[in-house]
Amino acid sequence: MCFVALLASFLTSSTAFAGVWFELLRAPCFTGDKDNMAFGGRYRGAVDCFNEDFNGGGARTTLTIKAFQQWEYGSVFLYYDITGPFTPASVFKQSANQKGGFFGGITVAVSPKSIAEKVLERKFDWGPLRDVSLKYEMEHVSKFGMLHYYGLQWDLAVPGMDFVTATTVIRDDWAFRGVDLQVGLAWQKSFSLGTQDFLFLGFFQTGLFGEGEGVGTMTGSRGNRFFLAQPELLWDFGKLVRFTPGKIYLGAEYQLGYNRYLIQGKIENVLQGMIRWNI
Repeated sequence: MCFVALLASFLTSSTAFAGVWFELLRAPCFTGDKDNMAFGGRYRGAVDCFNEDFNGGGARTTLTIKAFQQWEYGSVFLYYDITGPFTPASVFKQSANQKGGFFGGITVAVSPKSIAEKVLERKFDWGPLRDVSLKYEMEHVSKFGMLHYYGLQWDLAVPGMDFVTATTVIRDDWAFRGVDLQVGLAWQKSFSLGTQDFLFLGFFQTGLFGEGEGVGTMTGSRGNRFFLAQPELLWDFGKLVRFTPGKIYLGAEYQLGYNRYLIQGKIENVLQGMIRWNI
């Protein structure tokens, strides 16, 4: 399965903004050599290539659409990644996923703390723990179908950070016999250098035990433990060109993946250029 957009599950933090935004990412695979390939379709020594696998070739474009909205007792987040969003139907691609293949989901978080504060008409101060929410995510993968995540989200009060959020969730996937415990952390830090504004944000996510043997069409495979991190560095380009600040960002995302898609030994590390537009 694809975990590229897992950051969306963390942005339900009570300190995140509400709105809709788009992200366009491109891995050009300039450093890849097809004569120097490793297990899983990985380009040895490359820094800007995806693996050559069932998701497509080494060079890929991804368009991400995200929407976040708080409500009185929690929040809702929608996100969808589209691979090959500009690929015409007539163009040959080694994977159909590069012709608009999608991955995404819907996350709902409910805060018992907010509900209790409303009922009791008082505020609770938990020090470094800003809030704890019940979290459910319905994830959609075009190649596989739907799977579920349910558990807890921990919003932390960390000085100097825009937000820091941890999650402890159960991954419940139809493709494997068991479930897995996933632990993750996400963060965002805004800062300035001179007159220029930047964002440093990202997440990591790890499956601690694996989901066991595959079932149905996944018989013979195994859902293994995994690790995925996607840090990003973004520059407020809109401010530089005297457009509205905080709207147009340029930057890069670096993905570090071990046991990618739960496949034992599959490594996928890739640098992508990125444009973000906050509507």
